[in-house]
Amino acid sequence: MKLSELKINQSAIIESVGISNQTARRLHELGFIKGQKIVCSNIGLFGSPIAFKLSGTKIALRKKDAQLIGVTL
Repeated sequence: MKLSELKINQSAIIESVGISNQTARRLHELGFIKGQKIVCSNIGLFGSPIAFKLSGTKIALRKKDAQLIGVTL
C-alpha cells in the first residue's frame, strides 16, 4: 500500500521510501524511517498536500511524493 492511500486518522507503518537520494535523505531526517508509525491527519481539498503525524511532528507532503512511500497497516 502507498502512503497516499491512507484515509484521515488511519495509521500505518513505513516499509520503504522509493524517492531520489536527496529527497529520501531529507525525509529520513524528518523521521520517515522504515518501521516508524505514521498517521494521516489531513488531506488537501484537491487531494494534495497530505498532512501526516509522525514522531510528534506534523509534516505535509505532495501526493506525488507520498505515492512513492510504501506502508503496511
